[in-house]
Amino acid sequence: MSSIIIFSSNKKTKFISQIIQEKIESEIVEIKDLNKKSGILGNIKNNYNALRSNNTDIYPETIDLNGYDLIIVGSPSTFGGISPSISTFIENNSFKNKKVVIFTTTNSRQGYDVLKHMKKKIENNGGIILNSFIMRVNNKSENEIKINTLKIIKELDLDLYS
Repeated sequence: MSSIIIFSSNKKTKFISQIIQEKIESEIVEIKDLNKKSGILGNIKNNYNALRSNNTDIYPETIDLNGYDLIIVGSPSTFGGISPSISTFIENNSFKNKKVVIFTTTNSRQGYDVLKHMKKKIENNGGIILNSFIMRVNNKSENEIKINTLKIIKELDLDLYS
């Protein structure tokens, strides 16, 4: 069994995880940022926290990952940074000897730094990164995102884990 662990601020990360879930036997765990603010000032604070890689209060704080063959971790890119909730989740959990695929969604050309930081944090907590991908979602319809996600599932052989 696989687990897809995500934070989705614009719901596109969640949409992609649902497409993956349809193709491989998995469950989705959506991390909630208990400090996420709304409105203009809230967005500025949220973006600042992502840019500075600040941690936050999350729910759930930890997940027992022992029963999973594959863990997929997804985070939106915020000014090239990991979402504070996923950063916190990675630091709070042991990925010892776990096979992990990481991905990020972005509205721009950013994304490589997000994956690089996620990879480093997960490997520091014992995880084995199998692969990664960036999903550019700017000006893409749900159908385009679905087609691109299905291509990535095939390219990365994710369906082998079902």
